[in-house]
Amino acid sequence: MPRQIPYPELAALQEQMKELPHLKQNVLMTYAILGGLEHAVERTAAELAERIGVPAPHFSRARRELVEDRWLEHTHNEGQVKFFRLGEKTTGRKAVVPLRNRPTA
Repeated sequence: MPRQIPYPELAALQEQMKELPHLKQNVLMTYAILGGLEHAVERTAAELAERIGVPAPHFSRARRELVEDRWLEHTHNEGQVKFFRLGEKTTGRKAVVPLRNRPTA
């Protein structure tokens, strides 16, 4: 009997990303577990790299490639630190970006 995964979103994500290299799978699952489908993960690359046991430069390169391929998306900065969440390709949801108010003359 197949084992039932208690979180169907994670099971769907595992199926969707099965062709990615293991490092990228680990990066995505880390973001999925810590941030869910909607929230940014406010931890540095060094902290996340340590959590999954890889050198920070390897983690950062994999994350950059995942951003380029829309698996992850940049949400905001605090100083020079960038934060990310699962992207449109991962969640299947279009990102809704609030429009900036433009001054009217």
